[in-house]
Amino acid sequence: MRHIISVLVIALCLSNSTSALIETNTEEYKLKRTILVEERTAIWCPSCAEIDPELSIVAKSHGSRTAIVGIHVNDEFENNASLARIEYQKQIDGTEYGTPTFFVDGVKTAEGYDAWGDVQNRILTQENSRMAPDNLALKLLNDAIELPTPEYGQITLMVLEHEKPVPKGADNPGEDTRDRVLIGMRVVDSSGNTSEFGDLDIPENWSLVMVHEPIEGGSPYGVVEISNIEYDSSEDTNLFLILLVCSFVGALLVFVPSKISPTTEEE
Repeated sequence: MRHIISVLVIALCLSNSTSALIETNTEEYKLKRTILVEERTAIWCPSCAEIDPELSIVAKSHGSRTAIVGIHVNDEFENNASLARIEYQKQIDGTEYGTPTFFVDGVKTAEGYDAWGDVQNRILTQENSRMAPDNLALKLLNDAIELPTPEYGQITLMVLEHEKPVPKGADNPGEDTRDRVLIGMRVVDSSGNTSEFGDLDIPENWSLVMVHEPIEGGSPYGVVEISNIEYDSSEDTNLFLILLVCSFVGALLVFVPSKISPTTEEE
């Protein structure tokens, strides 16, 4: 039993150690089993103002496991890309929802500030059921984006802006910036037809999310996210220390005798 616990401790530490990794060493980024989390949000929404700053922490802690996208509606950040994405979601669920509302892999999962527990459960379910994605890759070279043409379904590229300034005068109960805002989108279907929405120019702080998904809506076949966001070296150091401590604890569980004699010699 102790050996099983030690393996779980070390595995947990190793899973946490991926949180600071960002794919920036290659020009080609292949689809992964990453889970797509889309949030319908708005600048004026008080609950969104509370939860949105936490999503960047969630995104970091989940590493490549999740790609989180902020879809703004009925506010200053609403654009053709966000409206087009909502129309895509409506193909399988045309119900009107408030903000914040979370869609995990294309399915409406939870609403409200306390929704993250349900979102997390849906993420775990999808991770256990997602099949390996097709061998399709996004190519990025000197800010030029090249998307593959899928044999079926469609490829959707989402351009996200980090730390996007909220316009002055906006009804804003939260911070002066918002994170992971969808600003542009490009869609390529299996016939090679391309549609573009919003602003596809890569901003100063960005993420690109490529999704292989059904044309008629539903759960993606594969997702990958790349970003130019870098974390502080101090955070990397802390991460290494956490990994070292966890590994040490795991080793102790393996090598320290599992039983101690219940009787001791009294002086």
